Amino acid sequence: MDVLHDPIREAVAALRLHGHVVEPWSRRYPLWLVDGETLTDGDLLALAVRVGLMDSTTTRLQ
Repeated sequence: MDVLHDPIREAVAALRLHGHVVEPWSRRYPLWLVDGETLTDGDLLALAVRVGLMDSTTTRLQ
């Protein structure tokens, strides 16, 4: 895997580009506030896959 590839950052950027409000929820824990709902890193990636912004097999943008 490319050292510079960060699927979380890519998912955040893609979700924001598609109109979702995505903000870090905590500095101590990997949590995100997405459209008013608290998500973990894994949930964030799953959402990006579910809405068709990322490929689940590579966690790269579509």
